[in-house]
Amino acid sequence: MLTELFTMHGESLVRLAYCLIGERELAEEAVQEAYLSLYRNWKTVRKESSALAYLRATVINRCRSDQRRLIRARTRDPLVAVSQTATVPSSEASVIAHDESSRIFTEVCQLPQRQREVVVCRYYLDLSERQTAELLGIGLGSVKRHAHRGLGHLQSRLEESR
Repeated sequence: MLTELFTMHGESLVRLAYCLIGERELAEEAVQEAYLSLYRNWKTVRKESSALAYLRATVINRCRSDQRRLIRARTRDPLVAVSQTATVPSSEASVIAHDESSRIFTEVCQLPQRQREVVVCRYYLDLSERQTAELLGIGLGSVKRHAHRGLGHLQSRLEESR
């Protein structure tokens, strides 16, 4: 069952993590950790839909932890920030950079953390407001507010760049 989950959802979970953290390696590590955690806690999961929700929540939480760690490292050592932002993009990233989706991705990355999480869950994962609220552990009103603010920011930023 775990192999089937990985085959069906592994790449989409990596894309989710990448949308939240912006680094492929960290995204893959977050997904790997999520699957390891699911394996360790397999007895508590009753059905496949619960397993997928568990994986998504674990990936989101791991990305939050990684972001906090990166922020702490950058504030302690300014050279770390320079070395991490001076990475050379892959050839795939160069091609994608000219696409509209890369502009959207860039703007999504600029959103505050909670708005970014809500926008990714609602419009990338296509979760309902209620599912997003449950996954992120926030109220339904907060989901609506963060989605509205996030979309408003994205719309204004994308209109400016045209």
